[in-house]
Amino acid sequence: MVVMTADWPVAEIDEVRRMRVLAAAIPGVSYAEEHFDASFDRVWEYIGDMERSMPALVRLFREFRIVEREGEQLRARAVGWVGNRGTFDVVLRSGWCLMQDRFAVGGFAAVPEGEGTRVAACGGPRVPGGKAIGLLYGGDRGARRILRRLRSNLA
Repeated sequence: MVVMTADWPVAEIDEVRRMRVLAAAIPGVSYAEEHFDASFDRVWEYIGDMERSMPALVRLFREFRIVEREGEQLRARAVGWVGNRGTFDVVLRSGWCLMQDRFAVGGFAAVPEGEGTRVAACGGPRVPGGKAIGLLYGGDRGARRILRRLRSNLA
């Protein structure tokens, strides 16, 4: 939908399209989207329970804890399987989750679609050479694996 203002036209896009644009703008980010035969509320309730869902979906995380929350702005601490740690700034609202720390960026988006939900996932490095690192890790396969885990966990 395009809304005309006195100064400039404004285009509104849904959360999945917004995630697609974000993923395309960051070199090396893995991106995938799929239709799920589950309600938006069910999908988003699971993703929004980040302390449970992030370690189950993102296998690099052994633990993911929310340590601060102010509205849709969160701060989370992640611990990896070899003891590595990261502090993520998170934006979490209905249908949109964006997480980033010094070295990585990732997120989820979802919108109702027909009887189900369209879900997008992306993630990758936020460092120089990110595109080469992303290709080394298999391009979009990482995001597709995350969506397979999500499908399995919702079953």
